[in-house]
Amino acid sequence: MAVIGVGHLGQHHARILAGLPDVDLVGVVDASPSQATMVAAKHQTKPYDRHEPLLDEVDAVSIVTPTSYHHRVAADFLRRGVPVLVEKPVCKTVAEADDLIALA
Repeated sequence: MAVIGVGHLGQHHARILAGLPDVDLVGVVDASPSQATMVAAKHQTKPYDRHEPLLDEVDAVSIVTPTSYHHRVAADFLRRGVPVLVEKPVCKTVAEADDLIALA
């Protein structure tokens, strides 16, 4: 798994996933390279400043970016058949949420 967005809430997603025995946290992503690096170091994983390198590297992803990015990031993974957990609110609009439902 990977966590996309490791700010205030995303750090907790990374911590919990890294502690699960059946989960391999393969990377964390944040628009702030220093934030990604700090969280990755805490959990012995790789930092990224973009989600695209992980599209074909994970079996599932937790998306904890600002809401305005949820649709684009989740859609990228869903188009690859990767299950997503999207932090609330799911999207900015009902239309974006409906699109993710259709992709899923």
